[in-house]
Amino acid sequence: MKRLLLFFLMILSFFLESSAQKMNGYGPEFSVLGLNLDARFWINKKTGLEVFGGMASSLESFNPNDVVAGIKYLHVVQYRRTDRTYFGIVGKWKWVDVFEPYKTTNLPVPGIFMGKEWFSKRIHRKGFAIEFGYQYGVKTYQVTNPDGTYPKNTTFTEFPMILNLRYSFYQIR
Repeated sequence: MKRLLLFFLMILSFFLESSAQKMNGYGPEFSVLGLNLDARFWINKKTGLEVFGGMASSLESFNPNDVVAGIKYLHVVQYRRTDRTYFGIVGKWKWVDVFEPYKTTNLPVPGIFMGKEWFSKRIHRKGFAIEFGYQYGVKTYQVTNPDGTYPKNTTFTEFPMILNLRYSFYQIR
């Protein structure tokens, strides 16, 4: 009896692992204040990671002079063959006013979000996703003029809403 139970458990674990959808996706991501390039790795049906980087702007000036890099952890709550709904956490690092050395700073920005991804399994595998969530990042730093006079404190506040649209080209591993 124990051997039969062990045999069924081994078969079940083999079946679950072989039915996992392991995919890699690459493409652009458009957010409210920026544009990122990202790579999304679905480790199995329920777990994914995403690495991204790109240019962003601040809410005060819509000049894309900030650099962003980060990682997302994704956990699927509803999976179907053509779509999935997931929750996730994001941790990103933002370099503010990179091209102006006298007023640059950097800060971590954590956040949580939920997303929905639609997937086409035809010849060209592609996916479209929308994500909505909340992020937080505030930093007070000192800004001086280019000649080094008149220092003043400035507070940078990250836009709190996450609203991302992404398009991916997938390949199955």
